[in-house]
Amino acid sequence: MNPLVLSFASGTTFFVGLALVLLAEGPLSRFRNRIVRPLLTVAAIAGIILVAISATPLPIWAYVIWTIPAVVGLVLLSRPAPTRGICLIFEALLAASTLALCLVEAPFHQRPTLDVPTGTTVYVLGDSISAGMGTKHLCWPVVLAETTPLRVVNLAQPGATVASAIIQARGISEPHSLVIVEIGGNDLLGGTDAETFRTKLDTLVSSLRSDQHDVLVLELPLFPFQNAYGRAQRDVVRKHGAAMLPKRFFARVLGTENGTLDGLHLSQPGHDAMAEIIANVLNQE
Repeated sequence: MNPLVLSFASGTTFFVGLALVLLAEGPLSRFRNRIVRPLLTVAAIAGIILVAISATPLPIWAYVIWTIPAVVGLVLLSRPAPTRGICLIFEALLAASTLALCLVEAPFHQRPTLDVPTGTTVYVLGDSISAGMGTKHLCWPVVLAETTPLRVVNLAQPGATVASAIIQARGISEPHSLVIVEIGGNDLLGGTDAETFRTKLDTLVSSLRSDQHDVLVLELPLFPFQNAYGRAQRDVVRKHGAAMLPKRFFARVLGTENGTLDGLHLSQPGHDAMAEIIANVLNQE
């Protein structure tokens, strides 16, 4: 897959944008060179754009707190003779707000660990990423079952949405199971609005948690201006005390050599890589 697409899918674009702005605006007031200053200005503008379109699902207020010193600072620092005191103030504000955004977002990129007692059944609710495309490839839930002692029941169906996953969940018969929720891609592609997505996902996860199941939600790789879907996922996961596998892991699978059939649906190497990632999340007691 294209490295630029992967950087958006993994969330890397957000951190690259922050770094560009910080590294470009810092020295901008100190360089008078007619070549260096325009390059730094372009780099800072590019960084601001990358952050804005990264679809990182942070609250709007977090973006505002960072954007004000980033944009105002760029305007002031780009002047022919910027006031030194003002420059220092905005450089400090930018550094502080950048650090704050990194600290807020970084936890969402850490791999969770779930303790899975012996005898626990793992159910998978998902779409064609988990169900496969009707090929002879072994889907990652099957690989997971074959490479670990876990009993895995794959309820995923091609074309599934959050609404249909609620129906899939009726197939969960074992109490106190672990349910892996890999769902939402078809909602995004099908034009489901973010609020409907949130409501349906809340219904799904709420019902699973009320039945005393542990839940692991796979975070959706997002592309520009899809922030609301990511916020919906994170809010629902936080509300119900579920766990989330950061999108960078799915992006890593998509970037695996020969890992996909069409840039999205997994080939055998992709399924193998996904199964390995999930196995590393599950601490089998």
